[in-house]
Amino acid sequence: MRRILLAVFVLSVYRRWDGCAYPTSAESATDGECRVAVQQFRSVGLYDTPTSRIDQGDNLKVCQSKKSCCNAATEARLIDMVDSEYKRHLAVQAGYVYDLLNSTAHHLQEHMTHMIRKSKSKTVRVLADVYASIEGPAVGPLDAFYGRLSRYVHEDPETTPASSLEDAASRLFTDLFPIVYRTVAVAADRPDGGASEFDEDYVQCLAGKALDVKPFGDVPYTLAKDISRTFSATNVLVHALRYGGQLVDEEHSRSWLGYGNREQCSAALTKMRQCSWCDGKDAKPCHGLCVNVIRGCLARETAHLDAPWTGYYEAVDRLVSAINNGQSSVCLEDLLRSLHSRISEAIMYAMNHASDIQNNVKYFCGPAKWNPRAPATVSSVKTPESQEVWNVEEEDLSTALLTSKLTKFSDPETAVRVRGLFSDMAQSMCTNYTTTDCWNGRTVGEYTDNVVGPLLSAQMYNPEFDWTSSINTQDNKVAEVIDKLRHIRQTVLNQLSTSPQSDSFMADEAEGSGEGSGAGRRGNPGWDDDDDNVDYSSGEGSGDNPITTQVPGVDDPQYKSTNKSVPNSGSDETINSNNPSGAAPSTRLHAPLLITVCLMVIPVLQQLQTRINF
Repeated sequence: MRRILLAVFVLSVYRRWDGCAYPTSAESATDGECRVAVQQFRSVGLYDTPTSRIDQGDNLKVCQSKKSCCNAATEARLIDMVDSEYKRHLAVQAGYVYDLLNSTAHHLQEHMTHMIRKSKSKTVRVLADVYASIEGPAVGPLDAFYGRLSRYVHEDPETTPASSLEDAASRLFTDLFPIVYRTVAVAADRPDGGASEFDEDYVQCLAGKALDVKPFGDVPYTLAKDISRTFSATNVLVHALRYGGQLVDEEHSRSWLGYGNREQCSAALTKMRQCSWCDGKDAKPCHGLCVNVIRGCLARETAHLDAPWTGYYEAVDRLVSAINNGQSSVCLEDLLRSLHSRISEAIMYAMNHASDIQNNVKYFCGPAKWNPRAPATVSSVKTPESQEVWNVEEEDLSTALLTSKLTKFSDPETAVRVRGLFSDMAQSMCTNYTTTDCWNGRTVGEYTDNVVGPLLSAQMYNPEFDWTSSINTQDNKVAEVIDKLRHIRQTVLNQLSTSPQSDSFMADEAEGSGEGSGAGRRGNPGWDDDDDNVDYSSGEGSGDNPITTQVPGVDDPQYKSTNKSVPNSGSDETINSNNPSGAAPSTRLHAPLLITVCLMVIPVLQQLQTRINF
């Protein structure tokens, strides 16, 4: 019994000693000050970290502290980790814009494909019901025509010109001419019981002379132009939306978005996110600290990309609104809804002008030449399209879904979120952070430094960054993005060139940041603009001429023209704003000067009169 008790005592002592020598948990391995730090480090996969505060001196570059739960190796790994975390958060914030652009493009593309298929079905049905002898032979040309339309919706407008659709429309009527003329010639020239098909050479002659004969009137020409214009507008819009989505896509944006100054940004992000761990604290960053850090990191994007991005969105929004409102020059849906009737109209024109067409054909190609060996055409072919039931409810549902999507795209709330993608990114990313009992970069408390605005000029006073000229320079990738945005904007506006309002579309976006880098915005500043940084001039010029402003109502005595002159090195002569020619300075006396002279002269005259009377 005594031996058993001794054995139990020895075993318990061994286990206690063994547990002290080899800790099994963070709590048993660390002192109280670094317990939180170890837990946070292990949550992100860092295990080889200090378990108690150590004297680091100047070894730490960012999370500087004499006694820290981090060593130099831990800090370096935290800096590396914060980069991917930052990029991920940027992608999350841009996710709304990405989803909006891509889903709008998808719905538009799918709806147009659906409408093309329905238009083809309806055209074949009309031919079957009204022109039974034409339906069968016309299937081939219609297949080629509608197939070309379907492919174009998915093609890149940069590489496939819309003129190819004009060629497709012209080819449709060129191929239909021999088929339609055969019906006319059968009634007029074919011998009874003879062949029902033209000789191949005669068919080629008819096709070659279709432009000279003009059997369908002006319908082929006007329809080709309408098809080219409306399909081009829709295709440009789809690919503009696709590019915008690709631009903010997480994978693509990693190559260009997020750093005005990479080294400073990484250090500031680490100070904001992870330095609290090194201090043994588990506290979220203060809202002000977060805003300053993100704005500093995005200073380059906000400065150089905000204006081109806004210009891109506003141009796309104008085209979306034009299509959604049914503007005839760009509304593809209206064209497709009427396409079957316009093709039928062209055929009816040929039927009604059969005599004139025959005379012209005989002039160019001679009398009809028949092929006795060709099999008779079966006129009552039932194609799948001719038997398809036209589901109006299905069509209306597709239209309603697209209308809802396009309306949401132009919604004011949506516009604010999309326009502010770069300038409002900091507020969006920091929205969940508080202003008290938070990590201010040094300790837990309040953030007392100034919170700067999003403009590039404000970053000079950002307490979390040292201003460097590199923040104000564009790298090659950002420059490529800017050029592409401006190119797409202009391409989109070109689709609206037939609209009377297109030429007066808002002033071009600033060439750069608008802060001394080029022409600034013209017009009144918006609510979110910084009044201290508004520049109503072009931002260019030598300042050699005075600035003269004309107040409304100059002809009214209660108004006067105001003349504000900028110091200059040229002539001191000031242009008179009331002189339309501006050729000579004004010689008119100002009212204050005239009154002064009168007040000085009147006493003299009174005194003179007194002496005379005396």
